[in-house]
Order: sequence, then C-alpha cells, then structure tokens
Amino acid sequence: MWQAEFKLYLYPNKIDYKIDSERLLALLKKEELISKKLSDKRYATGDKFVSLLTFMGCSPDIELEPQKDKPYCYIEIESHNKPQFISGSNLKKARCPHCKKEISEPTLCSNCQAELNPLSINWRKTAFLAQSWIAIGNIYELEAIPNDQFLNTLEKHTGVKWKPAYIRYIKD
Repeated sequence: MWQAEFKLYLYPNKIDYKIDSERLLALLKKEELISKKLSDKRYATGDKFVSLLTFMGCSPDIELEPQKDKPYCYIEIESHNKPQFISGSNLKKARCPHCKKEISEPTLCSNCQAELNPLSINWRKTAFLAQSWIAIGNIYELEAIPNDQFLNTLEKHTGVKWKPAYIRYIKD
C-alpha cells in the first residue's frame, strides 16, 4: 500500500495520554474527518475533511480518492504502550534550555547531561513525543493546519489539548 512521504500529525499535548482508539474512531467518523476503512489502521478522508483543515496557498494539490501506488490523503490512528519520539528528515534542531547546545533527543542533553522535559522542547512542529496520534498522509509541511473548531472538538472529547507536527520521510 502506498505510503505518504509527508504527513500532518495531530497528537495530544500530554506524553502519556493513550487514546481510546474506538472512541476516537467514533468521533472522527461523527465529525466526518474519516469515511471507509482502507486497511488495519488507515481510513479514507470523510466528507468534511477539507472543512476541518485550513489549506494554505491558492490551489493545494491534494487527492482525496484512494489511488493504488499514487499519492492521496488518508488518515491513520496509532496508539502505543509507551511514548514514541516521532521525527523525520525535516527535523529542526532544538536547543537545550540549560546549556543552549543543539539536542537531538527529547529527554537528555548529550552535552550537559541535563534531563529534559520533552513538552518544553521546541521542535518547531517537526517532531513530537506521544503514545497516540492521528496521522494525515500526503499533507506537505504547512500546506494545511487543523482549524480551531476541530482542535477544540478533539480536546472536548479527549480532555487534552492537541497539537500539529509536520513530518517528512524523504531527503531534500
């Protein structure tokens, strides 16, 4: 099955928050972000997909219908037993708040050995640490952002704030 090289991730702003996948799935269906199931964890975009995101630019190039071996938008829901550090080839370096040296890991500075709070590190929307997330495949960096209505709906139904990140899985 085709895999997007660019993804928009939505993740809870609480590292140890684990999504109740069935409850989130029901919410995403109700909000019409997703429609039919395409595989084990992949879903086609729903009828309100384009109204839950704000697309930037004058003519974004997105394909909403699933294609075989061609780019199209899809939604995946993932949940793990422990937090995962998600990043890609577009990772922007962050700085240790203690020694100001660049860091590449979310919990420990390799320079000063300070333990870091992953929520306080500014990866500039190119990485995150979470147990659960929603991934929207084939959305380029800052091509679309989740609108406030959608983020507020996620927060209302899960009890935690959600943030976006843009991950690229190819080299420039």
